[in-house]
Amino acid sequence: MCNGCEQPDFLRLIFSDLLGHTRSIEVGYDQLEDVVEHGLIIDGSSVPGYASVNQSDVLLLPSRSTPIAQPWDPSAAFLICRIHEVSGEPHPRDPRNIIKRIASVASERGLKLMVGSELEFFTIANTSGEGPKPLDHGGYFSSQPQDFALDFRRDIIRTLKAIGIATTSHHHEVAMGQQEIGLQYIEAMTAADNIMLSRIVITEMAHKRGMIATFMPKPFSDQNGSGMHLHQSVWSLDCSRNLFATPIDCAISQLAMTYVGGLLEHADALAAILAPTVNSYKRLVPGFEAPTRVAWGYRNRSTMIRVPHFNGSERAARIELRCPDATSSPHLVIASMLAAGLDGIERKTEPPPSTDKDLYESGVSLRSLPCSLEGALESLDRSSLLRSTLGDSVVDTLIRLRKREWMDYVESTGDPGSSEITDWEIERYMHVN
Repeated sequence: MCNGCEQPDFLRLIFSDLLGHTRSIEVGYDQLEDVVEHGLIIDGSSVPGYASVNQSDVLLLPSRSTPIAQPWDPSAAFLICRIHEVSGEPHPRDPRNIIKRIASVASERGLKLMVGSELEFFTIANTSGEGPKPLDHGGYFSSQPQDFALDFRRDIIRTLKAIGIATTSHHHEVAMGQQEIGLQYIEAMTAADNIMLSRIVITEMAHKRGMIATFMPKPFSDQNGSGMHLHQSVWSLDCSRNLFATPIDCAISQLAMTYVGGLLEHADALAAILAPTVNSYKRLVPGFEAPTRVAWGYRNRSTMIRVPHFNGSERAARIELRCPDATSSPHLVIASMLAAGLDGIERKTEPPPSTDKDLYESGVSLRSLPCSLEGALESLDRSSLLRSTLGDSVVDTLIRLRKREWMDYVESTGDPGSSEITDWEIERYMHVN
């Protein structure tokens, strides 16, 4: 029986595809023992990136034996699963298998990545046929009555706590109808799982309230977009030492500097994974508090990487990567940035000098992030690091699927350079989970 609940009717098996979309299949709860022991064969050919139609079967294996109750829907309990080949071998294109493999590489070097996240999303009034409208007119740190979603966010926090996900804070974000939930830092695999589960909780709880919660990066062209800022630090395996900390107050260690150097060096290729959709690049434009330059700085929110002020606390020493958004695969994002960071550490890659300039306003000459999905995919295609760490199969499949998406957008809109948010994007990304 699942923890904390009477026996539900259904067992929900949750997994992720290579693009980061959450998938699930339900069986009767009375099949729990058989599913835990033997897994469940599913059709992988209908899930992008997993199998061809002539070799369609893949094996869904739970990562634990005890299901977790769904407080937002008590009729089912869930288990997070991995995709395996029918032979039992881990599937090479399952994001959870990928992050497990790369985290193991870090572990062999005595390193453990810890990740905390800020999930930004919009709450949208369910106005069918009239186009999306923000649920409220609040702004940054608004209180009621402008903050119409306060009770909704509190219910999210309670629900996340009930399924074992620790949070830090929540508040209304800058744009109308925009919210933020902070997730406590934890080791890499669990951090990615927590992001995936939090997206499910938020979108499904919103649906039950008759509204839409969307992680679409830029639903409104005149408002700030939504990101998924990732706070990272590397620790000793026993978590006794934060290796990003240094005795110098609010500075970061040399190891952290080389980790930053790796992220910056591979930024163009990483962009295709961190900001994976057509709509992502309408968020990454100047003037809307999203990074556009490949740079880093202390307390500087206009850079791709920020070192937050942590008031001398060794446990809080960290960096913040600001370009990802939550339409991405959290497992693939964390795996890829860990691979880039480890490469920087191994090669002792020195980052360029930090900047305290407002990069939205200053004319300083710095490398820019790709300005479109097409450009990011070209960089990913050329990345020897991501090909060697993720695998050619993963990179080639990602490029094929996302190029098809780009071409569909171009053919449907006829104006790939437009900054306006198109109906194609609303239809494609508004309800992605």
